[in-house]
Amino acid sequence: MNRTIAVEEEIDRQINHIRDVMKLSGQPVNALPGRQILQIRNARYHMAGYLPNKTGKPTSQGYIVFQGEPTPNSQSTGGVIRFVPDEELEVPKYDPGSKTIQLWIDWIYLPMVLEQLKHRKHYLWIGFFDNGHTYGDLHSDP
Repeated sequence: MNRTIAVEEEIDRQINHIRDVMKLSGQPVNALPGRQILQIRNARYHMAGYLPNKTGKPTSQGYIVFQGEPTPNSQSTGGVIRFVPDEELEVPKYDPGSKTIQLWIDWIYLPMVLEQLKHRKHYLWIGFFDNGHTYGDLHSDP
C-alpha cells in the first residue's frame, strides 16, 4: 500500500493556502502533474562573483545547493535557491534531467532561509497549477 507521508499532506494544505492567497477561488485545488517535493538531507552554501558576458557588468550571487530524497510521488533529488535582487527574479523551475528544483528568491529573505535551515525538518517543493501559476518554496518544521 502506497501511503501518503506527512510532508505530502502538508503540501496539499499549502496548495489550499496558495489558492486563497492568490485569489484563485474556483480554480482546481490540486497541483497539475509534475509536483515535486524534495526532503532535504544536506545543504551547501555558496557565494559567487562573476561576469555574465564580455560586455556585462561584474555581479555576484549567493545560493544554496540542496541534496535529498524525493517523496513517494516525486523524483526530485536536488534543489537550488538563488538569492537575487527583486529585478532578477525568475519563475521557479524543475529540471527533470537533473531532477533539480530551482528557485530564485529576493535576497532580503536570506536571513529567514538561514534560520529555516536550522530547523530539524525542511523540504523544498514546486507545484504547477492551471492557468500558468507556478509556485515553489522552502518549508521547515522546528
